[in-house]
Amino acid sequence: MATLVKTPSGTWKAVIRKQGWPTASKTFRTKRDAEDWSRRAEDEMVRGVYIQRSGSERMTLEAALKRYLSEVTPTKKLSTQRGETSKAKKLTAELGKYSLAALSSEIIAAYRDKRLFQPADRKRTLTSNRTVSSLTATRPALNWHIFISR
Repeated sequence: MATLVKTPSGTWKAVIRKQGWPTASKTFRTKRDAEDWSRRAEDEMVRGVYIQRSGSERMTLEAALKRYLSEVTPTKKLSTQRGETSKAKKLTAELGKYSLAALSSEIIAAYRDKRLFQPADRKRTLTSNRTVSSLTATRPALNWHIFISR
């Protein structure tokens, strides 16, 4: 059973302590939202499919790409560094404000479709493979212990 606590700022904090699972907590504006989340999370724990998403809910794609460019890209060839920087700028402009948890296949497909119908850079045709492969920069986020829905 979750514990619901009203904070001094007027928000509600739900805390779930379940044997065999790390403590899960989240803050909400309303008590009903806290109850709904705690019910869903406890149900997922019982079924064994609960995943803590707090890191991916806090981190935006823009922050993940900045981290990738500072930690991973410098280890690659200079030409690859330039390409990844260029791709990251385009991704940040379009999808940078989304949290990693909010990115869905529908959002990525809409981005892909939009890019496919834009004029190509340097007389190069865009393919759906090239467009979507630019999202592979998010893979290291898995090593950073951030859940990304698939």
